[in-house]
Amino acid sequence: MTDPAETDPRRLLADLQGIMAVSRAIGTERDLSRLLTTIAEAASKLLACDRTSVFLLDRERNELCTSVAQGTNTIRIPVGKGIAGSVASSGETVNIVHAYADERFNPEIDRRTGYTTQNMLCMPLRNHTGAVVGVVQCINSLSGQPFSAYEEQVLATLGAQAGVAVDNAQLVARDLVNQRMQHDMELARQIQRGLLPDLPQDVPGWRFATWCRTCDETGGDYYDFIPNPDGGVDAVVGDVSGHGIGAALFMSTARAFVRALHAGDGGDSDGSDGSGGSGEHNPPDPGRLLTRLNRLLAQDMGDDAFMTMALCRLGPDGACRFVSAGHEPPLIWRKGKGFSTGGDTGLLLGMIEDSTYHASVLPRLETGDLLVLLTDGISEAHVRDNEFLGLDRLRELIAGAAAGGADAVCAAIVTAVEAHLCGTAPHDDMTLVVAERR
Repeated sequence: MTDPAETDPRRLLADLQGIMAVSRAIGTERDLSRLLTTIAEAASKLLACDRTSVFLLDRERNELCTSVAQGTNTIRIPVGKGIAGSVASSGETVNIVHAYADERFNPEIDRRTGYTTQNMLCMPLRNHTGAVVGVVQCINSLSGQPFSAYEEQVLATLGAQAGVAVDNAQLVARDLVNQRMQHDMELARQIQRGLLPDLPQDVPGWRFATWCRTCDETGGDYYDFIPNPDGGVDAVVGDVSGHGIGAALFMSTARAFVRALHAGDGGDSDGSDGSGGSGEHNPPDPGRLLTRLNRLLAQDMGDDAFMTMALCRLGPDGACRFVSAGHEPPLIWRKGKGFSTGGDTGLLLGMIEDSTYHASVLPRLETGDLLVLLTDGISEAHVRDNEFLGLDRLRELIAGAAAGGADAVCAAIVTAVEAHLCGTAPHDDMTLVVAERR
């Protein structure tokens, strides 16, 4: 039997004009929320139904989701479940005369809202390649009759335009998210770079060179130079597990703690630090500083996170006290004598809250001696399955460039790392601090 609407020229003209008007509107709309609302309102008007829901397909979660469901709140439906879920799975249109007689129908939403679904027309939305990107679902024809074949054609015509528009709006939305993320990451990178100190120029008896490269926009490595009252300096290198924005945030927290602990009451005013109890500010012993730092970090670090740190307290007379929390001891080159050991290392920071750390006193460094602190991103630099650059190679580089001082050693290591990576991005953050005794 022919649908009267198909032979009614006024209805045909009105529907055609309505579809054209909606097509123009949705073709230029790039805001996804407004677009979905426009589609739902247009479908309800063209098909003369009580309400319309527009679902978007989330392929990662394998579910349909809508915040545009007239008469109800956000709905999530697994693909393959319910009417809309089965349409998303099969890609076929479903026209249901009696909703409660269809085994796929889920009456839970009706029970929750007090609404009664009688009939339903559900159709997939496809993009320009034919892939399903969503589902449009019209409920309860106002005529009291099931949706007709003609109304299926009307919805299919609208849906063809809507599917492409939805796909385009999603692409625009993802692009905006990416742009915002890139902007935020660049801002984070600039902030993190701003935390790295300038090279100290006024430390008696010492010259420094540094290099830092992250494998992402931001990283978990850091270095710092904190001046001491005696004219010396604390050289600090840290390495947070992982990399990226999370590691960078934790690194910033650790840096702030170290500086606060260093500037606070050293707790050694009884003269145990050699001050004679004069009341003059002295930073905490390096071991005590890391012990306090560990206690603070352990309260914030998760079970899957950790941090290594090395701190060298360099005196103007060449004295050096070293403490490590899971970090590689410094490589120490002594002019005319070769390498010497750099002390012991303690547990990683944040693993056990009551861990204690103790500083090692290293033999005094003389003119021409070098102390090199680095993170394992340098020693473990590699390409795919190639071997690590390695500590042995680093010692060779230091020995070969030692006569040129801190700048020459730093440049030699950087050149070797870049050559070893063969132009590829590093797998980990890399930080290098070279201290030269003058």
